[in-house]
Amino acid sequence: MDLEELLKIVEKSLPDEEMIGEVMREIIKDEVKEYLKEKLRKNPEIEKELKEGIVEYIEAKFKEIASSTKISKSMAKLGIVSLPDDVRNEMIKTLLSVFQKEIDKAIEKTL
Repeated sequence: MDLEELLKIVEKSLPDEEMIGEVMREIIKDEVKEYLKEKLRKNPEIEKELKEGIVEYIEAKFKEIASSTKISKSMAKLGIVSLPDDVRNEMIKTLLSVFQKEIDKAIEKTL
């Protein structure tokens, strides 16, 4: 094996610049997190306020999901009542049939 081949092998085994950059970013992020956590521990009123804000944010997200679900449910109902009677009745029968099959499967699994 000549020197050039050996250098190529060594070069391939080294991490590339992108990987080194990513590792450095992660190290810096970890250091910043630790710095901020220490500052929070030294300032309980800020820590409490931050936790309250996070709880409010999570609650708001859940409320948003519940609202979206309510809107979707209302739109589905509106779509159903807007159908001609014969189409609506056929659709309801089909849906009930599908749900009945699923219920039957669930009952069979429990027996």
